[in-house]
Amino acid sequence: MTTTKTSPQAKRSGLPNKQRLTTPRVLRTGMYVTWGASVLLLIATISGVEKQRYAIKTVGIDSAPSIIFAQRLKDSLAGMDANAVNELLVKPGQNPRAIQDYEERRKAFAERIIAAAKNITYGDAELKPIQKMQLAQGEYIAKIQQARDFNERGDANGVLEAYRQAAAIMDNTLLPAADTLDAVNSTELERTYNEQRFATAEALFFVIISSLLLLGVLVALQLFLNHRMRRILNPMLLAATAIAIIFLGYTINAFFSASYQLKVAKEDAFTSLHAVRQARALGYGVNAEQGRYLLDGADATKYQQAFLDKAAKIVNIPANQTFETVAAASAQGLKVEGLTGYMALELNNITFPGEREAAVQSLSTFGSYLMIDKQIRQLQKSGRHQEAIALSTGYNPGQSNWAFGEFKKANQNTFDLNQKAFDKAIAQGFREVNGFEITTPIVVVLICVLTLLGLLPRLKEYDRS
Repeated sequence: MTTTKTSPQAKRSGLPNKQRLTTPRVLRTGMYVTWGASVLLLIATISGVEKQRYAIKTVGIDSAPSIIFAQRLKDSLAGMDANAVNELLVKPGQNPRAIQDYEERRKAFAERIIAAAKNITYGDAELKPIQKMQLAQGEYIAKIQQARDFNERGDANGVLEAYRQAAAIMDNTLLPAADTLDAVNSTELERTYNEQRFATAEALFFVIISSLLLLGVLVALQLFLNHRMRRILNPMLLAATAIAIIFLGYTINAFFSASYQLKVAKEDAFTSLHAVRQARALGYGVNAEQGRYLLDGADATKYQQAFLDKAAKIVNIPANQTFETVAAASAQGLKVEGLTGYMALELNNITFPGEREAAVQSLSTFGSYLMIDKQIRQLQKSGRHQEAIALSTGYNPGQSNWAFGEFKKANQNTFDLNQKAFDKAIAQGFREVNGFEITTPIVVVLICVLTLLGLLPRLKEYDRS
């Protein structure tokens, strides 16, 4: 009969020899835990990168461009209407510029509606307003052509009736459909952006936790080897630890940088882009209301109020201020209390070089346009109808369409500055999270292999003994 000797340590622990935490067992367990932590790091990193990339894609490719398309569709439609009124205010052929601009706006709408249709992301919610605009635009064009035909025949009542029907299509169908398209994408953009901030923090938390677990095991193995086998450092484990630390720092930096670029794109650039484009679309609407005021005397009061309401949405100057004083304060970077509207939103969101100057110029030129509009209404109220029409439809310096053109130029400059910054931030955001699907597995494999190479010789020492 044979007996098994039990060591004093085993007796004290109450465990048989084969269940003791021997050095080989500890080393193998540490190696397996390192591999497991490496896999967790792989999963956490790739998952976080995918969330970052999804947020950047939603803001930069799916939602924001569709919102801008919606506003461009809106200003194309409103521009068609403004030029149609300018054409109908005079005899046929007397305003070729209005006819030309109408055609440019019509072609721009056709191109943009196709582009919007190609960028559908949210199904029927986007498709239906696009279809509605496409169908209603044909009806609108038909009514404008009827008004032109009546104008050719000198039938003022026919012109007025046909245009009223066209205006109803524009106001009740076309422009609301463009606003719906804008709202669908704006809602999704805001939802994704808000969720992304939480998702990024969550993803980064798991990356850090898995990295600390990995680093903790690697350091524990180093300490164990030093204590049990009197080895100062294990080069392979040291290399694995260094790679893990470098990768953690790189990943944290990439996540924070991608989040920052998304913030620049959404809060700094896109907020201004949207406000500037809204102001431009409403500007065309204001211009149309000015023409309607002169064309349809029976509803002149209604059109004048519509003009004032739309102008106030673009910018509403406080009662104790003027455009000149607001422009002067804004040029110095001062916030004007009580200033509201899309221009105020842009002036309070200045971020990029040259943006302030462009925004102030946009404000000043719109103020000049409104001053000319006051002159038009004074002429109309004093019975000088033809002079009012000439001032409203003219393109020479000091006339309404000239002033509106100056506003559009300044508005476009502001838009272009923010669009460039938006595109740059989105591109940089993608670059920050690019390549992780390749580098992360490589890093994980390296750490696992180095751990194996570092511990295998120690394990073989026990196998030989």
